[in-house]
Amino acid sequence: MSLKSGQPQPGGQYGKWRLMKRIDGGGNADVWIARDPESRAVAAIKILHNLGKEPLSRFRNEITALRELGNLEGIIPILDSEFPEGKGSRPWYAMPVAETSVAFFRNADAKSIVAEFVRLGETLAVLHAKKYAHRDIKPQNLLALNGRLCFSDFGLVKYPDLTPITPERRDVGAKFTMAPEMRREAGEADGLPADVFSFAKTLWIFLTGKGLGFDGPYAADSSVGLQNYLPGQYTTTLDVLLSDCTQHVPVARPKMGEVVDRLRYWLRVIDDRALQNANQWAEFAQKFFPRQTPEEAVWTDVDAVVDILNEIGRVPGLNHMFFPSGGGMTIEEVRRAPELGFIELHTGFVTLLKPATLSFVSFRQDPKWDYLRLEAAPVEPTGYYPVEAGDYYEYLSELNPGQYAHPDVVDYREESERELPAGSRSITRYLRGSFVFFSTSSPYNQDNSTYDARHEQMKADEFREYMRRNASRGRSILTN
Repeated sequence: MSLKSGQPQPGGQYGKWRLMKRIDGGGNADVWIARDPESRAVAAIKILHNLGKEPLSRFRNEITALRELGNLEGIIPILDSEFPEGKGSRPWYAMPVAETSVAFFRNADAKSIVAEFVRLGETLAVLHAKKYAHRDIKPQNLLALNGRLCFSDFGLVKYPDLTPITPERRDVGAKFTMAPEMRREAGEADGLPADVFSFAKTLWIFLTGKGLGFDGPYAADSSVGLQNYLPGQYTTTLDVLLSDCTQHVPVARPKMGEVVDRLRYWLRVIDDRALQNANQWAEFAQKFFPRQTPEEAVWTDVDAVVDILNEIGRVPGLNHMFFPSGGGMTIEEVRRAPELGFIELHTGFVTLLKPATLSFVSFRQDPKWDYLRLEAAPVEPTGYYPVEAGDYYEYLSELNPGQYAHPDVVDYREESERELPAGSRSITRYLRGSFVFFSTSSPYNQDNSTYDARHEQMKADEFREYMRRNASRGRSILTN
């Protein structure tokens, strides 16, 4: 071993390895690129430079752990090592040269990142089954080798029969991904749930592209929420997982095997539009009924009706609305209308109605059978459009808010060359009837025959029983 003033130098010999270039370093060790002159093989050599009692013990544990783990997939393996006992001698070990995780994920999308974390999580689940806790999971300690992400730097590893090293009240781990219990009393803390915490925060760092993690548990509706970084992407199941993994109480966090399963499920959801839609519909109910979904809930307040319908309208393609007069459209937005007590449904065109009640109906089975039913209060026609007994709606022009005229005023404005007020629009104003809303992946929406407005031919309780019968049979095609 060639040394100058005890420091590794280019050309220095460590076993069969000759140092070439220092590529990284920390408070306790440096990493060099080295070559075997005979085989011309290249390796990364980690050399301990802090020879205090604790760093020496941790380095010995790291080498022992890597030796025992062998060629476990997802671990940067140890190729060679030496732990000289002489004063001033520097222990070292060799490992394959690998790519940084930052370089590996450059330009990667969310799906690719999560897929890679599934593989990484599978490795961590194996480690946990062996009672190995890494305790220092962060982007810098993940390296890419042979086309996949791997764990490296086991300097803080904890495993069975390990002699305790960490002094009382010493924190252990990376500051921005460290579990709270590792800040307080790392020596006594269970490293397995701490790994789950750090794994989740590291995943968040890669998904968001932020260099530093966030403090405390994950909150989807805060500035750290994934929707702020992945707009338009379905993230809810990931949001819930990140929240569960970063709970303050360690026993509240899921085991690593469950984390992997839930990441796999998210990958399924984003590739399956129907499954994604079914999840979103269930999440809609959970938002309003977090403890237990009732069999029925009813709203009569106009503002509440607007809020509920906007919740299903805010997600593109979540819902499909069936008109009492037949046919259906997807609502995109709901607003209070200028006419007193009315609301307007935006579906590509504007529908006005006066809501009487909005009901949510659930059979507490598969959420895809749940639905909303909106009853329009009977109103008198305006007189600007000819209607007959039994008609459901009238076509109108709205020139100013709440000011109506014959539909031709707007529809044929160019031909008449009439100057109209800004914001003039065509509307459909419903005089009566019921509207029902289903998820787009529901059996009701998948059956084209339901465009016959059968829900309008049944009273609310009759339609509920009709849907209950079909839900209990689990049929994808509805029957009478």
